[in-house]
Amino acid sequence: MNQLIFNIERTFKASEEELSALKSIMKEESLEKNGMFLSSGQVCNKLAFISKGAMRLFYDSPDKEVCNDFFFENSMVGSLASFLSQTPSIVNIAAIEPCTLFVLHREDVIRLVADHESLNKMAQVILQEQLLRAEKREAALLGVNPEERFKNLMEVHPKIFKRIPLHYVASYLGITPETLSRYRTKFLV
Repeated sequence: MNQLIFNIERTFKASEEELSALKSIMKEESLEKNGMFLSSGQVCNKLAFISKGAMRLFYDSPDKEVCNDFFFENSMVGSLASFLSQTPSIVNIAAIEPCTLFVLHREDVIRLVADHESLNKMAQVILQEQLLRAEKREAALLGVNPEERFKNLMEVHPKIFKRIPLHYVASYLGITPETLSRYRTKFLV
């Protein structure tokens, strides 16, 4: 939690009182490998910062799971659409590795941002960053052919190939595991 609080303090210039209030609502939780943080159909009533581990966001389609995103240390994870609208989530979020999370429950977040102006601004910035991240990810995945998606992912997020099972990476890229294997052979030799 210390690294997370340090980053918040440095980035948002939060006071000691605000940092203390934030720490008081953050609950450390562990999630085992393949453990579910959120299942589709549930209302997302919590967000989490990942202290250790990796997670994936995926959709259930009729014949397979479709990976849509990966999250690593110092990332925030949750279904923002469900969290904000309080409607059932259409996504699943699961641990790929054993995770240590700092969880924030919705009612605590609402109270905190109402009481602390700089933490309200922090929440707004985080929401903006998540929106920009989603738009960039969508453009990177939809705007180019599969081979370019692979090369972009290798360039921007090489750690994905070291930490994420390749069938999840293939799903994220919208290709088969066999095609991913060919790209890896072609570009990593």
